[in-house]
Amino acid sequence: MIQQYFNPFRKSNQQVFLLFDEKSSHEITVEDELSILKPIPKYVWEDDYYEQLKLELKYYNLDVQVLSNSEWQTLLQTGTYDSNKNLLLSIFTTRSLTVKQIFDFITMQCQISCQFDQLRQQLKEKDYECIFKDVKRTFKSSNYFQKEEVLQRLQDILVAYSNLDSEVSYGQGMNFIVAALIYLDFNNDEAIFEILRTIIMDREWRQCYINNTPGLFQLLAKFNFKFRKRMPTLYNHFLRLGIEDLRVIVSAFYLTLCMQHAPIQFSLVILAMFFIEGDDIITKMILSMLKYFENYLLKLNDFQSVIEFIKRGLINNFYREIQKCRKQQRLVQVLLDIGLIKRKHKKQKTQGFMKQLIQKP
Repeated sequence: MIQQYFNPFRKSNQQVFLLFDEKSSHEITVEDELSILKPIPKYVWEDDYYEQLKLELKYYNLDVQVLSNSEWQTLLQTGTYDSNKNLLLSIFTTRSLTVKQIFDFITMQCQISCQFDQLRQQLKEKDYECIFKDVKRTFKSSNYFQKEEVLQRLQDILVAYSNLDSEVSYGQGMNFIVAALIYLDFNNDEAIFEILRTIIMDREWRQCYINNTPGLFQLLAKFNFKFRKRMPTLYNHFLRLGIEDLRVIVSAFYLTLCMQHAPIQFSLVILAMFFIEGDDIITKMILSMLKYFENYLLKLNDFQSVIEFIKRGLINNFYREIQKCRKQQRLVQVLLDIGLIKRKHKKQKTQGFMKQLIQKP
């Protein structure tokens, strides 16, 4: 059972924080970690956005449908939705959901095991030193993560998972996934534990954390192949700068599910998409962000500048650009251009057109 939503930054019980907010779409520098973990301001979206979005989808000839506000509420209450609706595009374009509702949507994908309380108190003869060290290094520039009670919650969840899964125990990156969810402060550590357990065990993400990380190497190999194929100019530009293997740089995106350097509300969107689409969405997200900033990256002629931007600034600035696209009502166009979404039945329409040409005298 999800407990009552509590947020320490709320000024009143009536205030609701929505997932996307144009007022927070300021430029984020690569060093600005505090801007990632910051209160989400209140904002009320215009009521006719869903109708505008439908027109945008029609204009770009997309044979997909997204969930309306009422359909989102039905989904959150019953767990069912129309299979003809596109959940990935819906989660990316919705303006009606709060952060709490996205958290609930993610929790709905988890099977509650009711093991958390027992596991966090169950000390085994194992070394928790890696957990203790990483807990202290997690979002260390944030005052919120200097509080002893917050660090204790983070440690309890990681120790509980370590006790549950003896083969994986703990892997670096888990701390940022848990910490980002704790920062939302829904005061439900059991739900956060179940989300972590579902990601690693039920969604087979454990291959990224076991010895020799075979799953991570497989994902990185797939990423490198697609990156070289989709953006050969940028790939060769990186080679000229001495960046022979981008996999080392983006590995943290996989291990943290992009939650280390993503603005907190955007990290929830990515996590929700992970539960909808599976592990392919992380590769697709990284490639799409690189595609969006391809022209900018081609102008960077310094090895260190490229590394820093990709590691710390890529997701932040992509989130900022999304807010601009929303305001300018061209979000669908941009998502198509960078390959995050695709037109359905495109090949069938092309084949039909070619058939008409062949039949003409």
